[in-house]
Amino acid sequence: MTRTLGVVIPTLDGGERFAKCMRSLATQRASIAGVVVVDSQSRDGTADLAREHGARVEVIERTNFDHGATRTLGARLLPQVDTIVFLVQDAVPLGENCLAALAEPLDEPGVAAVTARQVAPEDASGLTHATVSSSPFASSEPRRTGPFEREVLSAWTPNDWRAAVLLDDVACAVRADVFEAVGGYPATPHGEDVLLAYDLLWAGWSIAHAPEAPVSHGHEYDATSVYSRYRDDAIFFRERFGLRVRPSFFSMLKGFLSEVRRDERILAAHPEWNVKATHDRRSAVRWSQVRAQRAGSRGVLGSLPTPRPLPSPAELRR
Repeated sequence: MTRTLGVVIPTLDGGERFAKCMRSLATQRASIAGVVVVDSQSRDGTADLAREHGARVEVIERTNFDHGATRTLGARLLPQVDTIVFLVQDAVPLGENCLAALAEPLDEPGVAAVTARQVAPEDASGLTHATVSSSPFASSEPRRTGPFEREVLSAWTPNDWRAAVLLDDVACAVRADVFEAVGGYPATPHGEDVLLAYDLLWAGWSIAHAPEAPVSHGHEYDATSVYSRYRDDAIFFRERFGLRVRPSFFSMLKGFLSEVRRDERILAAHPEWNVKATHDRRSAVRWSQVRAQRAGSRGVLGSLPTPRPLPSPAELRR
């Protein structure tokens, strides 16, 4: 099946990485019916650049940005398509077949969403290479999560769910009919892709991973910026899934040692990555990371969310 794609990209001062993303989209062999850029009042010409590449640009107030609602707005501004591709502004599809390969698993019965394979930018530091390559979204093997019987899902712990909600809209494709049926992403300041994955799995859908669809993406965190990122993630799982990512001081220490040792193993196996990141810097970032997870784990514990109504694969075929 030849799928018709629409691409949604939220932006804020996208810079050169966004320019690379737009240039890559122009080379894709997939059938792209439209690109919607939802821009939060960029000051660096991001919106103008998007228009030069033929994208529809919707400008919103910076204060109105929401990770879920803003992406849903973009999806609803697309022309009629059967596949919605979500990208972040600094994710660069690699190769002209990237988006076609990303959408291909949606032809399999019961697959509602697909993630791309993330690889660090060539000029990234060793720390960024280690972080990206250890992610499940960097896997070079295809993966399919689901479907699961509801009796199985009902017995899952928050930790089980955290391991299963493998959807990342750094670069992903979602069936447009499923996205519309569930009401798009929920409005949320964090974790919109995780919440969508939760709804999909509860309704009996599967989530696939397409290693043949690589995108270049990675962040150069320092001890300050990594703290904010991982604290927010821990708060999200505590409040929305009832999970304390780092429940104790001991778990924080254990996590730090695990992160540092993993970095050392990865960089020893890839000496070409061991650039621009001293051992001291890596340790400082990892210590800040686990401290942030511990901080975000403190507070009132929430519970697993109620899944939103969504037809099952069998029901949607009727």
